Amino acid sequence: MQDAVRPEDKPLNYEVSGGLSRIFAETAETLSALWSEQFGVEVDLGLEPGKVRTFRQFAYAQHPPFNLAQIRNRTDHTSWWLSIPSSSASVLLDLLLGSTRVDWEPLARSLNSVETEILMSLLQQLGESLEAHWRPVTELSLSVFQWYHELSEVEIDLQDLLDVEVVCLKWRLTSGQHQSHLSMCLPVNFILAWSKKLVQHHYGELPLEPHHQATVQLEVEAVNLADLQVGQVFETGHSLDSPLTLELSNGDVHQVKLGAQEGMKAIQIVE
Repeated sequence: MQDAVRPEDKPLNYEVSGGLSRIFAETAETLSALWSEQFGVEVDLGLEPGKVRTFRQFAYAQHPPFNLAQIRNRTDHTSWWLSIPSSSASVLLDLLLGSTRVDWEPLARSLNSVETEILMSLLQQLGESLEAHWRPVTELSLSVFQWYHELSEVEIDLQDLLDVEVVCLKWRLTSGQHQSHLSMCLPVNFILAWSKKLVQHHYGELPLEPHHQATVQLEVEAVNLADLQVGQVFETGHSLDSPLTLELSNGDVHQVKLGAQEGMKAIQIVE
């Protein structure tokens, strides 16, 4: 497993990056389906690979009009960032206000306070989707903390954060024939803190964490465990994120979780 310290000027390990990209790609798929249904027009978010930058580099790369939302992860008090360029801002605002046009002109100014308030419903959906897809790795609690519309504001208010290393990801936003993007970044130290689970997530090896205490009986009397093959499916009639009771033919009963190990289906006995 990778060390918790990333060598200077080196990208994240591809397995860690893979787990991170999986989370953000699944988030994009969820939001694409949600917004397409909500607005009655095809909306698609496509993920571009993330790159390691300092927050200073990320902020300086944003072109005016400047719309930068500081998002606070209240579980560990880290700051995440979402940039909404003018071309995306005009699309999202029009969709929220009921327009289904397909050829948007970029907003020629920064968002005002009313417009940022209108966008909050979409940002809440984005945060809830990220929280859901990060849950196999760690719990999040994301909320918009502050908006910035001038680089000078960032330089004055956030001096202590300018040299923090972040991973910058970009979603390509497509609505009809119009294309724009949303940029998001989060601290490298946060990612490294969960690097082991992100590697597991990359390979699909995370155990399914129980969120409910309901159990079912999984009968295996007619099953020879030694003959199980990769890809075999057993119908349990129970939700994936709930624990199971494994009852063996000899009468032994074990609490188990389903998951995977080294690319193979696996059962983990937890009690």
